[in-house]
Amino acid sequence: MSDDEPPLVLVTGGTSFIAKWIIATLLRQNYRVRTTIRTLTRIPEIHASLSEAGTSQDQLPSLQIVHADLTADDGWTAAMKDVTYVQHVASPFPSAPPAHEDELIIPAVQGTKRVLCAARDAGVRRVVMTSSVAAILYGAGNKEKKVFSEEDWTDLDGGRGDVAAYPKSKTLAERAAWEFMEGLKEKDGGKGGMELVSVNPVCVYGPALGKEDSTTLHSITELTSGNALGIPRVQYGVVDVRDCADLHVLAMTHERAGGERFICVGEGMMWMGEMATLLRTKLGEKGRKVPSLTLPDFLVRAVALVMPVARLILPDLGRDRDVRGDKAREMLGWRWKYSNGEAVMAAAESLIKFDF
Repeated sequence: MSDDEPPLVLVTGGTSFIAKWIIATLLRQNYRVRTTIRTLTRIPEIHASLSEAGTSQDQLPSLQIVHADLTADDGWTAAMKDVTYVQHVASPFPSAPPAHEDELIIPAVQGTKRVLCAARDAGVRRVVMTSSVAAILYGAGNKEKKVFSEEDWTDLDGGRGDVAAYPKSKTLAERAAWEFMEGLKEKDGGKGGMELVSVNPVCVYGPALGKEDSTTLHSITELTSGNALGIPRVQYGVVDVRDCADLHVLAMTHERAGGERFICVGEGMMWMGEMATLLRTKLGEKGRKVPSLTLPDFLVRAVALVMPVARLILPDLGRDRDVRGDKAREMLGWRWKYSNGEAVMAAAESLIKFDF
C-alpha cells in the first residue's frame, strides 16, 4: 500500500445481510474493500445490493470480489494479501434447525480459525469478528439471569442438548477466536501484534438489499405472510443493520477497541407482540395478515413437538431479559440512529419492495 492509498479491508461472506451493509459503509468512508464469497456467480447480486444501499458507481471500483470458502484453505492467502483490517462476518445462519449441529459448528469454528491463521500470516493489524448475542444469552447457567453484558457467555456445560445448534456454533467459534489470540500473545510475548474485536449483535433489522436477505428477516415475513398461527411470547433485542455496520467499522479502528467484546443493540428489547402491532397498524393492506392473537406458552411447546422450526424460539419463550449495550457507547462513543420501530418498518417496507 502506498502512502496515499487508503487501507484495504477484507470482508468475509460478502453476500450476507450484515456484510453488504459493512461493505457499503466502508466504501462510503473511502476504504478499499475486498470481499470473499463462495460462489462467484453471485457477483451481480452484490453489485445490485450495493447500489440499493446508495453506493455510487464511482465507489464500486474500490471493491474486489474473490472466491474463498470457510471449509477450505484455498484462496485465503490470496484474499489476505496487502490487507490491513479484516471484518470476519461469514458464518452459517440457518432458517431451520440443521439435521446435525456439526453442519453449523464445524464451518463456524474451523472457518474462524482458518481466517485468523491467514490474517496472522499476512500481518493484518486487527480482525473484527461478527459474533452474536447468541454467544451470551443461553444455557442452563443463564436461565434465571435477567440482565446480560459482555461479561456473560452462553453456558455449554449445562447438559446434553441444552443449547441449540446456532448459539452453540457462535459460542464455540468466538471462544476459539479468543483462544487463538491468547496463543498468539504467548508466542509473541505480548508485543502487540494482531488484535481481535468481537461485535455481538442482537436481532438485526433495517433495509433489506434484495430477496436474498429474507432469511435474516424471517420473523417479519412469517408475520406478514399469514403463516403464523399467533404471536409467541418472545422478546429480542433490536438493532438496525446500518447502526450495526457503523459499529463494526468503528471497532475496526478505535484505539480502545482492541481485545474487547461489544454487544450491538440499539434502542433495546422488543416483544414479538409489539412488533406485530406495529406491522399491523403501519403497513396498511400489507399488514392485514399479521396475527393479533397471543399464543399461550404450552401451545407453542406443543407445536414445537411436530414443527422443528418452532423449537428455535423455545429458549426465549416467556423470558423477560435486558441486553445492555452501554460498553460500545461509553468506550467507543457509538450511538444508534434508528429506533426499534424504524428498524422493523424499514425491514418490512424493503421486503414488500422486493415482493417477498
